[in-house]
Amino acid sequence: MSNKRLLSLTTAVLALALTGPASAVEFVFGAWPPAGEWLNRVALPKAFGEIAKQTNNKITWKLVPGGQLADPKATFQAVQDGLMQGGLGISTYVPNLVPSLNTIYSTIVFTDDTVAASGAALETVTLNCPSCQEEFKKINAIPLSGWTSSPYQLACTSPVKTLADLKGKRVRATGGNAEFVKFAGAVPVAATLVEAVGLLQRGGLDCQFGVHGWLRTFGYADVAKYVTSTPLGLTGPAMNVWNRDMWKQMTPDQRKIHLKQMSFVSASLALGQFVIENEEILADIKKNKGVQVVQGDDKAFLEVAKKYDSEQRATNIANAKKFGVANPEAIIDAYVKNQQKWSKISKEVGRDIDKYAAAIQREIYDKVDVNKM
Repeated sequence: MSNKRLLSLTTAVLALALTGPASAVEFVFGAWPPAGEWLNRVALPKAFGEIAKQTNNKITWKLVPGGQLADPKATFQAVQDGLMQGGLGISTYVPNLVPSLNTIYSTIVFTDDTVAASGAALETVTLNCPSCQEEFKKINAIPLSGWTSSPYQLACTSPVKTLADLKGKRVRATGGNAEFVKFAGAVPVAATLVEAVGLLQRGGLDCQFGVHGWLRTFGYADVAKYVTSTPLGLTGPAMNVWNRDMWKQMTPDQRKIHLKQMSFVSASLALGQFVIENEEILADIKKNKGVQVVQGDDKAFLEVAKKYDSEQRATNIANAKKFGVANPEAIIDAYVKNQQKWSKISKEVGRDIDKYAAAIQREIYDKVDVNKM
């Protein structure tokens, strides 16, 4: 039987399963990060458990981690085709498919407030970016739950303390980060987080530009032993992507249950992984992996960051228009405005994941009409 025919039959079976009064269905979420990463270890298991409980097991989810079903670049296609009903999507790997989302992702936010940036990014995608939603409709998908990273720092195979040290270094970076490290004098390499492991081991990369958690999760700390102290902006949102055919077959109540749980997933990743656990992991890899934090030339690095920040808007707008985004200016403006709003909410939330999830639900998903998604 052909794959196309099999997928058609699968969709029909799922439709019948969901519409039956006493039936149940199991969906599949394929996540390419390792099983021990926060998304697979903490956030999704709790959310999927609640979905099963609140739907009386009418809907259950099977989580398949480690890229067994699709790698980062193939995730969007796998969700579109129904090979899996959900997956973790990063826009920079497929900017041609979701260029409006990528406009947000490519805008580096030079702040240390991951909570504010994540809320602002998710609100922008969900409520202030019609072209984001239209692009996802074209690929038979829906973006639900999203978060930014914590501020990125350089982790290298040799100490990088100054801009002179960075010059010519091969650095894993994508999207706006690729533009930024190039601006700072390095050579960006657009490898995925998974691909970067082998490149660092073989000498194809000198540095990983990212967060502390990845040093342990992906094993970078075995090779990249030197973390430059200067934080250099954050990016996002990473988005969980869901098959639209599946979503349409759910009842309105089942959709609302998913929205509430995706509020939790967004809060859990942004605050739990990229703030709380990120700090814990740095302490762990310093103690157990011999990772050293080297003092960077903060003044010089931050001057470069400030100069790049003053120029990135024009660059990101031009890049978005090349991909056919009609009004990227409005998307970026909404993102900036939402950051101001969420910086106040961040102070109220503190480090309480449940409070943060409630804020996301109140400010974003309570304003969505589940019958028009």
